[in-house]
Amino acid sequence: MSKNFENDIETPVNDTEMSDTVRLPVGLEVDGVRYRSVVIDEMTGIDDHNIAGKKAGNNGAKGITVLLSRCVQEVEGYLDRKANPEKMLDRSFARRLTVIDRDFLLTQIYMYSGDNSVVLAGQCPRCGIPWEEDGRLSDLEVVEWPEDKPLEIEFELPRGYLKDGKTHKKGSLRFPTGKEQELIGEMQNPAQIFDALFASCLLRLGDLEHFDQEMMKRMKSADRRYLMNYLQSAFPGVRQWKAVRCKCGREFEIHADLTSFFDGGRRTVS
Repeated sequence: MSKNFENDIETPVNDTEMSDTVRLPVGLEVDGVRYRSVVIDEMTGIDDHNIAGKKAGNNGAKGITVLLSRCVQEVEGYLDRKANPEKMLDRSFARRLTVIDRDFLLTQIYMYSGDNSVVLAGQCPRCGIPWEEDGRLSDLEVVEWPEDKPLEIEFELPRGYLKDGKTHKKGSLRFPTGKEQELIGEMQNPAQIFDALFASCLLRLGDLEHFDQEMMKRMKSADRRYLMNYLQSAFPGVRQWKAVRCKCGREFEIHADLTSFFDGGRRTVS
């Protein structure tokens, strides 16, 4: 977890020592400088009203944007401490953050506000038995991205994308931001979400220079599965999953869906 500092709470919430200063797993990069130290505020009734209002709607990603715009108080070296903690930052700030850092800040704000609980759930792919268990946000592993590495993930497709008689396999993908998270938050179809996200974040694929959703639709299923599985394991940030073994003997993963906090009060999972 990120380094904690002393605060005014005499008894740590849920036996977890928390701080108002946290270190982002990735960081906000501006003009080649990466800013990672952020001061947060705990949630209040103001935030309950904000995330339930028109600004958030039924889009969990927009709810995250609204919450971060209020609860982020300072970004060391980039944004000065707010004179008024209730003041909202311009939402463009929260949209520029990577989804990785947004989800991390969400967990830290929850914990700092006194809520360390999370529900993880899933369904056995073999026998279909649903699985659900209570967990702790503080137990979720946080993986940081190295300071000296570019903010992108390199990959090599197992099949490759065929165009004009040439197969393109090696590529790179930048980390998705709040802007993309809000975009896919309006979508229901998982395939459509995949196409929109990857078309927006793809930086390189072989010699290709143009990427769109139609291209992603034409990608081989094996390559699409590879990208989804590989990026889940390669991305830094909060590990929102846990491996479990079903009674039938099949191992699978259960997941926490942090954005569902904005869709009905208690965090549930998909």
